[in-house]
Amino acid sequence: MDAVGANKLRDIRQRLVCVSVLTLCVVLVPGSASDAKLSPELQQLVDDYFNWRLQDMPQFATFVGIHDYDDLWDDMSLPAYQSRYNKSQEFLVQAEALEPNLSLHSDLTNLRVLKDDLLTYIEGYPFQGFLVPLSNMEGPQVDLSTLISWMLFETSQDYEKLLSRYGRLPEQLAQIQTLMETGVAVGFVNHDISMNGVVATLDGFVVSVAEDSPLWSPLTTFPDNFTQEQITDFQTRGAAIITGQVSPAFQQLRDYVSTYTTRPDIAITSLPNGAELYRQIIRFHTSTSLTPEEIHQMGLDEVTRIEGEMAKIVSELGYNMTVPEFSAMIKNDSTFYYDNADDLLAGFQDLVYNVITPQVPLVFTNIPQAELSVEGKPDPGGPGAFYLTGSIDGSRPGVFYVNTYHYDATPKYQMLTLSMHEGNPGHHLQGSHSIESPNMPYFRRVTDDRNYYQAPSRFPMNTAFLEGWGLYAESLGFEMSLYDDPYDRYGHYSEEIFRACRLVVDTGMHALGWSWQEAVDFMFLHTARSRLEIENEVNRYVNWPGQALSYKIGDLKFMELRTRAMAEMGASYDIKQFHEVVLESAGPLDLIEDEVDAWINSVI
Repeated sequence: MDAVGANKLRDIRQRLVCVSVLTLCVVLVPGSASDAKLSPELQQLVDDYFNWRLQDMPQFATFVGIHDYDDLWDDMSLPAYQSRYNKSQEFLVQAEALEPNLSLHSDLTNLRVLKDDLLTYIEGYPFQGFLVPLSNMEGPQVDLSTLISWMLFETSQDYEKLLSRYGRLPEQLAQIQTLMETGVAVGFVNHDISMNGVVATLDGFVVSVAEDSPLWSPLTTFPDNFTQEQITDFQTRGAAIITGQVSPAFQQLRDYVSTYTTRPDIAITSLPNGAELYRQIIRFHTSTSLTPEEIHQMGLDEVTRIEGEMAKIVSELGYNMTVPEFSAMIKNDSTFYYDNADDLLAGFQDLVYNVITPQVPLVFTNIPQAELSVEGKPDPGGPGAFYLTGSIDGSRPGVFYVNTYHYDATPKYQMLTLSMHEGNPGHHLQGSHSIESPNMPYFRRVTDDRNYYQAPSRFPMNTAFLEGWGLYAESLGFEMSLYDDPYDRYGHYSEEIFRACRLVVDTGMHALGWSWQEAVDFMFLHTARSRLEIENEVNRYVNWPGQALSYKIGDLKFMELRTRAMAEMGASYDIKQFHEVVLESAGPLDLIEDEVDAWINSVI
C-alpha cells in the first residue's frame, strides 16, 4: 500500500470515530430499545456483508451453525485473498456513501464497526499473513476433526455434503502448499518451533485403510432411520474418497512440509518488513497504537504490582518466604492436585454450576440463556482449557473444554479463576450475550475464531475485547464474593501475573532481541506455572506474535473505564449497567470507551 493509500485509510478511520462520537450526546444509553432497529439501507448493507462472509468462507459458516455450505471449503488461493481485498473495498465505498444519510446512534455505531471490519482487512492484506497457513497449532491436520464435528448428520443430504467436502479437500491442501511455497519465495516463513511435530501429525491422515483415518469417524454413526443399504453406500464411497483422493493429497503436503525452509530467528521482526508487520499485528490484536516498548514497560509495571498483592497473601498465610519460593512450594504440593481425570472434570463442573453461576446475578443484568457445557478433552499438547462459543441458532451449546490429560498438573487454586475466564462471567457470558443481543446485526454477533496465523491480514477478531473481557471477568470474583479463600485468591493473582508476563516476553522476543530461553526464564521466575507449561506457552507466542498482548491490554482498559465511571458517577454508578454497556458495545476498544463515556455523560 502506498503512502497516499495509507493516509486515506487513516483519514477514513478518523472520520469514522468522529462521526460516531458526535452522535453520543443525543442518546441516553447506547443500544437502547428505541435505537434497536437499523435503517433499511444499512440493514441491507450489513446483511449483504455477512452473507458474503458466509458464502466466501464456508468453514466459518459451519462454525457459526449455518449449514448451507457444508459441502465446501474456504478458498485459500492467492486470487481468493486478493478478491476479498477488492470486495472489502467495494463494501467500504458503499458504507462511505451511506454514512451521510444516517442519524440514529445505533445506525452510526453499527456502521462504524462495519467500517472497522473492512479497514482492518484492507490495511492488513498487504502484509500477507496468510502465507504461513500450517503450524503445530493450526492447519487442516489440527482443525479438521473439530470442523467435521460441527456439521449436521441428520439426513442423507448431510452425508452427501460430507462426502462432497471430503472430495474437495485435496484442492485446499494444494492451495496450502502453494501459499507456503510463495512464503518461502518472499522470505515469509515460520520458525522451527512452529513446525515441530507437523509432519508426524500429517502422517496420521496418510492411510491405506479408510478406517485408520481421523476422517472416518462421522461414517461410523448414522441416524436410526437409515437403511443398511444407505449406510453401506456412504461408507463405501467415503472410503474410496479417503484412500483414493484425500490420503494422497495429505502425502503430497506432508512430503513438502518435510523439506520446508524455516526462519532461524524466533522474532517476527526478522522477516522482511518485520518491524512494521509486528506493529500492525499489535494494532490488530489490541486496537491501539501502543509501541512494543510501551507495552513491554506496561508488563513490567504490572508484574511488580501483582507480585505485591501475592506477597500480601503469602504473609497472610503465615509464611516467611518470597513469592517465587511460595509458588514453588505450592506447585509441588500434591494436595493441590486431583488424582484422576474424572475428579478434575467433576471439580470444574461443580465450580461452574454450583459455585459461580449462583453469584452471576450480583454483577450482571440481562444474563444470557444459552447453555454452558463443561466437558473433558484430553490432549497431551493442548492448552489447559479453552472455550468454543455456541452456534448462532442455539443448537450447539457453548462448551468450556477442560484438558483432562494433565489432571495432575492443574492446581486446584487456579481452577476458580480459570472457570470464570472460560465460562461465566467470561467468554461464555460475553459470547452468548452478543449472539442473543437484539441490538446487534448478525455480523457483530459472531467472531471468526479461527486462523490466528493470518493476523493482520484478515477480518478482525476484536481480540482485546474478547480476551480482555475474559481476564477482566476473573477479577469479578471479588465482587461476587468468590475469593474468600487465600489460596483461590493467590491462584487468581498467579493467573493475572501470567498475562502480565505475556506483555513482557512477547515484545521481548519479537521486538527487543530476547531469546526463547530468556522468555522462558522470565515467566518461570514470575509465575506459578511448571517449566513445561511455560515452554508450551512461549512456543505459542512464537506461533502467534501479538495475540497474547490482548488479554492484559483489554483488561486494563476495562478497569480504567470502570474506575472512571465510579469516580464521575458517584452514587449513580451501577456495576450491572456498566457491564451491560460494555457487552452491548462489542468491538474495538475505542468504540467501547466512547460508549461508556456516553453512558456516564447521560447520567451525571
